[in-house]
Amino acid sequence: MRIKVIADYRTCLAFSLGGINTKPVKGAEEASRVLKALQAEKDIGLILITERIADAIRDQVDSIVLGSSLPLLLEIPDTGGPVPGRKSTKERMVALMGK
Repeated sequence: MRIKVIADYRTCLAFSLGGINTKPVKGAEEASRVLKALQAEKDIGLILITERIADAIRDQVDSIVLGSSLPLLLEIPDTGGPVPGRKSTKERMVALMGK
């Protein structure tokens, strides 16, 4: 299984230095397209996506988190750090299960 990162250019650069495949994106439309394409690849087991990009395509991210077992989708901070005032993963999961 492979790992892919969807992030801004600077965050992708940091992961690329560690040998991880990345997909730098600009904007929600491009992020949505890339996420859909990666989801279709059968050998990807984990997609890391920055919090800010995930927030821009929240409905699509939530449907993947709730609807499929693979690939696993994990939100991470970008090079600017965590989003201030953001709900914890536990709080988000409880809210998603209530839908």
